[in-house]
Amino acid sequence: MSRTSYSRSDGERPSTAVVNALAAHEDTDVGEIRPQLYDVVDPDALDALFGPRLDGRPRTSGHVVFTYLGHRVTVHSDGHVYVGEVDETAESGVTPVDE
Repeated sequence: MSRTSYSRSDGERPSTAVVNALAAHEDTDVGEIRPQLYDVVDPDALDALFGPRLDGRPRTSGHVVFTYLGHRVTVHSDGHVYVGEVDETAESGVTPVDE
């Protein structure tokens, strides 16, 4: 099973980290990825999931999982993004971020 781990840089949006992780996994240029992320997931919503809470406190736990270009993408609140094979026994779709 092929899997790529990507650690988000300070200030890097989760949506940007997903595209960078996928490009690294596919060994391709970010600009070559099609369909684009916004055709699959709302990038602003993805970024908002991991933004600070309404009271300003950071989110310290949670993750979201979705399928993109035939890969299972997992984004964690700690800044890690994993791209791997789609597990056919796993539930597909998006799972919510823990509060």
